[in-house]
Amino acid sequence: MNHLSAKTRHLLLVTLLFSAFAVNALTLNPLIEAPDGHTIINQEPLLYNDQIIFITKQDSGYSLWSFDLSNHNYTMLQDFDQFNPSQNFHIIDGYFYFRDNNEPSLIWRSDGTPDGTSPVPGLITFRDSYLQPQNNLLFAQWAGENSDIVGFDGSNYRSYGVQHFPYEKAVCAFSLNDVIIPSTNVFVGNEQHLIRYMNQGSINYTSDLPAGFRIHENGVWQFGNTCFYFITSQVSSQYFYDVLVIPESGDTFFLGERLGFTGLSQIIQFKGSYFATGRDSEGVNQLIKVSPDLSQIEKKVYPENYLNFEMLTTSQDYLIAFERSGGNVSPPVWATKYYDENLSLISGLGGHFKWAPEIHPTAEGETIFYTDYNIYTGVRKYIITTSIDDLENGFEINGQVLEHVITNVSSPETYTLMRDLTSGIYSIHHLKQLPDMGSQSVGNWYNPDYQGQGMSVVEGLRDDGSRYLFVTLYLFRDGQPLWLAGVAEINYPQPEITLELAEYNGLGLWQADTPANVDKFADITLSMSACHQMMMHLVTVDNQTFNIELQRMVNNDINLRCKD
Repeated sequence: MNHLSAKTRHLLLVTLLFSAFAVNALTLNPLIEAPDGHTIINQEPLLYNDQIIFITKQDSGYSLWSFDLSNHNYTMLQDFDQFNPSQNFHIIDGYFYFRDNNEPSLIWRSDGTPDGTSPVPGLITFRDSYLQPQNNLLFAQWAGENSDIVGFDGSNYRSYGVQHFPYEKAVCAFSLNDVIIPSTNVFVGNEQHLIRYMNQGSINYTSDLPAGFRIHENGVWQFGNTCFYFITSQVSSQYFYDVLVIPESGDTFFLGERLGFTGLSQIIQFKGSYFATGRDSEGVNQLIKVSPDLSQIEKKVYPENYLNFEMLTTSQDYLIAFERSGGNVSPPVWATKYYDENLSLISGLGGHFKWAPEIHPTAEGETIFYTDYNIYTGVRKYIITTSIDDLENGFEINGQVLEHVITNVSSPETYTLMRDLTSGIYSIHHLKQLPDMGSQSVGNWYNPDYQGQGMSVVEGLRDDGSRYLFVTLYLFRDGQPLWLAGVAEINYPQPEITLELAEYNGLGLWQADTPANVDKFADITLSMSACHQMMMHLVTVDNQTFNIELQRMVNNDINLRCKD
């Protein structure tokens, strides 16, 4: 076996000490693909107890799976004949709950193991019912005689005797035995009712509300021990809208009316204070800061000319307001503004034709999904990042659609459900600073100080669905070419790979039907240190060790999957 002389080693490789890199990369590493014969469906996965819970489809059936983030094992928890991809998983007291899609449907409880996944006895709902979480409780339409609402706290459940068609998506609950439930009388002009059900009877708010009032599923909020309902009503040409406040104890009232407004349309809580949008007595649209006791306005700001405040959301540091022009403005105009808790405008964030971002809290911060639209070119960019102060420099998603961001406030990690635009296949990815040694490492690598030498990494897909990396080093020895090659399996997650490199020689040019001489040359470990930087740790068969820094040759395709 040929070994390297000291001179040749110096010519071949530059030996470097590992250095600390200031890592600013951001990428989505592949993590979960469907097990054999299955396809992941577009249903929002759940991050739960160091597991990712997801649904697959096989033939005409569905399966519930757990992927263990500590050992990367797949476990099938349960099979289903029917499953509704529009529903979500909900965590209550350490278990997660979901509903199958049979008629009637069962509510299931799981601890993330096959033996711990089973229906909750007695909880049977209609197939088109929603499983609605509220204040650490679950509500759904009970498939009993009267289509009542059933509430469940993880141990006990009860129904409420709702006389009309209940609206489970607008339930607000102080406890299992103190619940506000809207309902609709479908036999009398779809007349709506709003009733509070308690152990010692009920309170009917219906007669105190405007004639023909309507409750909206996106207009129900609960902050602490207070429920808020966005109420609208139109009789002839008279249009009414306001936020009804129902405290756990005390009188109900319309907040806009109390504050001297003709109406409020939204309320949100941020850093201990309330913020709302609406119109004052002169019809001027405003964003207002309301005192903690909801008794007075502490500050107000106005939208730009021809714009109205349409939506509020919050991040850890900012109150975010989305403004849009009315229907008489063409072409339409919109803007997003960022404020602190004192309604001071934050410069440098948001602006005209900027959409409001989606905020997904984590244990150590938040993950932001943002759509950037260029009104002049019509081009949309989809960006994911962990810094709301630098949205436009986040990781831009190309060639895939981000269907769901998967986070949990008890975990620092972020995962995503992605759909490939070419194949239509769904897979789950991990948002990381460093790329994995898989498809992200494909390319040609070199050290610029040494001409004509380097490494090539190619990804392959076998018939059985397994993936591999074929690694080739092109070097020189004693003035002659030296070819080294090896294969490594891809098993995500894979921050580094170790493989055996062999030396191939002994053949003439295109010499057929003759095996080459193959001798082990070294063991090599590869890991990414940035989107376009790789560290190579090489130990030869005679125990010589080299640490090599490589950089990727320019390849704009990789820029679509990783950003420094």
